[in-house]
Amino acid sequence: MVGKVARRWRAMLCVVAVALGLRLGYIVETRELPTVRHLVGDASGYHEWAGRIAAGAWLGSEPFYQAPLYPYTLAVVFKVFGDPVWMVRIVQAFWGAAAVGLLALGAARMFGHRAGILAGIMLALYAPALFFDGIVQKTSLGCVLTCATMAVLATAQTWKRRAMPALVLGVLVALLSLVRENALAWVPIIGLWVAVTWRGTQGWGRAIAAFAIGVGFILLPVGVRNVVVSGEWSITTFQAGPNFYIGNSAQADGRYQPLVRGHETPTFERQDATELAQRAAGRKLTAREVSAYWMSQAWQDMADDPGRWVRLMATKLLMVVNAYEVSDVESQYIHEDSSVVLSLLGRVWHFGILCPLGVVGVVATRRQWRYLWVYYALMVSMALAVAVFYVLARYRFPLVPLLIPFAAVGCVWLWDRATRREFGAMFPPMVAAIAVGLIVNQPLHDERRLDALASMNVGVALAQAGDMIAATTYFESAVARHPESPEANNNLAQALALQGEYGRAIEHYQRALTAAPSLPGLHYNLAVALEQIGRVEEAFHFYKQAIERDPSDADARAATQRLRSAH
Repeated sequence: MVGKVARRWRAMLCVVAVALGLRLGYIVETRELPTVRHLVGDASGYHEWAGRIAAGAWLGSEPFYQAPLYPYTLAVVFKVFGDPVWMVRIVQAFWGAAAVGLLALGAARMFGHRAGILAGIMLALYAPALFFDGIVQKTSLGCVLTCATMAVLATAQTWKRRAMPALVLGVLVALLSLVRENALAWVPIIGLWVAVTWRGTQGWGRAIAAFAIGVGFILLPVGVRNVVVSGEWSITTFQAGPNFYIGNSAQADGRYQPLVRGHETPTFERQDATELAQRAAGRKLTAREVSAYWMSQAWQDMADDPGRWVRLMATKLLMVVNAYEVSDVESQYIHEDSSVVLSLLGRVWHFGILCPLGVVGVVATRRQWRYLWVYYALMVSMALAVAVFYVLARYRFPLVPLLIPFAAVGCVWLWDRATRREFGAMFPPMVAAIAVGLIVNQPLHDERRLDALASMNVGVALAQAGDMIAATTYFESAVARHPESPEANNNLAQALALQGEYGRAIEHYQRALTAAPSLPGLHYNLAVALEQIGRVEEAFHFYKQAIERDPSDADARAATQRLRSAH
């Protein structure tokens, strides 16, 4: 018996070692990526925020707008190891491997050792998990906390005479809420589970109290801190209103859209939300009033056209379970170009396969629903919490650790039934899985356009950071992915023009002009490039067209006068 237990632990440790090796290998493969040298988007914001904290600003001076646990965790990493990005990635590789071990342990407690080992392998090899562990992004920390929660949930029933598991669950779900605010929806679900699980034991009251103490121990200090710096109470952040508006306004399409075009970074998000709300109100607003303003605007848009909103919600629910990973600034699909490991795993093991396998497990274990109901509730609540706002790959990622144990036990169950030739029993789960597979793998997006947009976003961020050569590479990638895109061609043309490659710039300006002649500034920029290589008559023509489209364009007017004077 001791030998059997030892073998099982060795198997789990081997899975953890494989996970760590893959993550470290991925870090080595992508060490020269421009987005590692120059952090972009949220990664840049988190790194700067963590640097300020590590330098001594532990309390801060503003109420939290973004979830704070990840930058505070990074600050601790900076204090211990310094702040090079490669060290952050290595630390995340280790806790990503720890997440694999925790999920394997939890799945083994739920469904047996074979399912536990397979669940660990599934997370170790899951391409989005590898990707998120390798970028400066809070999703990686959220994954390890979710896997820890799963492990404690699965083991707590054997310890239900003690209050400690309930206390740990309270701490974990509260910490998770400081990484992903929508995890607050899990607090009442896990609290109810504690009450049901400990019911009938002498420790029932202590367990409920311990869970509440665990939640309060983490979240109450955050609320007090927000009161100290702003005078307003919030146990997490003041971002709900703007995010709700982005996901539900009349212009919403289910994906992230900045309140101001071109302002996709964390700094602009808070600034734009505040300035636009104050302009509308005609006075200075507090953080809570800003959030309330955007919330009311969203509700107004929803009330004005409820049918549109219902269709939008249906679309967002489909997006939550779709195979495609909707990117933010950094995209898994762009990173695949620089990583053989990520590219290979991304093709063979993705959400479009995980979700149907998870359904097999759910159907196969349906008679255990009294034991498993909490996992169903966590999955449904998270899916709804994502869809209520807007959908990104990193927002729906918490579903992955919840689905993987079911996918693992589904595979084990199918294998057992197949070896016993019980093919009739396999029919209902397989039918359900095929139906779900057809739905989740149905294209919902113009994926070429979204991949091109992801490349453009990185290119713009790199250009702003001053790395024009790397920015040009990403703009070229955007054009290669979507040659008809006017924005991609225009961005590439501007980058080439700034480097003096006017001939190539003209080619891409003309492509953009053909696709979208109304693109702001396009005629003027094309005219400048033409003038630079001596095609003066053509330049004069496009300067005139720029004035016709925008009579207030002083630069175009000055250019036409200069050319008239010269000729």
